[in-house]
Amino acid sequence: MTKVSEMGRPMRNPVFPAVFAHLESHVATADVVRHGSIPESYAGTWIASAGTELDKSVIVLSARTYVGPEANCSVDMVSQTAGARGSIYSAHLQCFSEGGGNKTAANLIIWPENINRIAVGPEFTSLRISDRCSATCRTEPALSARIGSAVERY
Repeated sequence: MTKVSEMGRPMRNPVFPAVFAHLESHVATADVVRHGSIPESYAGTWIASAGTELDKSVIVLSARTYVGPEANCSVDMVSQTAGARGSIYSAHLQCFSEGGGNKTAANLIIWPENINRIAVGPEFTSLRISDRCSATCRTEPALSARIGSAVERY
């Protein structure tokens, strides 16, 4: 039996259009965007915030490399995911240890707070805040030795 509205027209079932619209909205959005490199805006030398040992505090990012305290890595792929305060990046890396050991796979999360401050680490539970190293921090003797040796490899 077909229901009739107060105006004498047949009433249509609103469920089908609502379900179709809901499904279509999920198809139209992309949750993850893949890139071949780390975004250029995050390239450079980063130093961990206060309270971190000096030799464990410096990382160097470029489009295709990550140099950290434990390993030197090449970037295979970067996944970009939308977050509440901007994009979150997950770099998939191929790494060699400082001693020249075997190649291993690793992940590096880069969660920007702003253009000069990022949270970085292998997983969300171990992110550390790092600040962009300005020209003045490169002149400090202890830092310039670590930065120089890290960059010379690449």
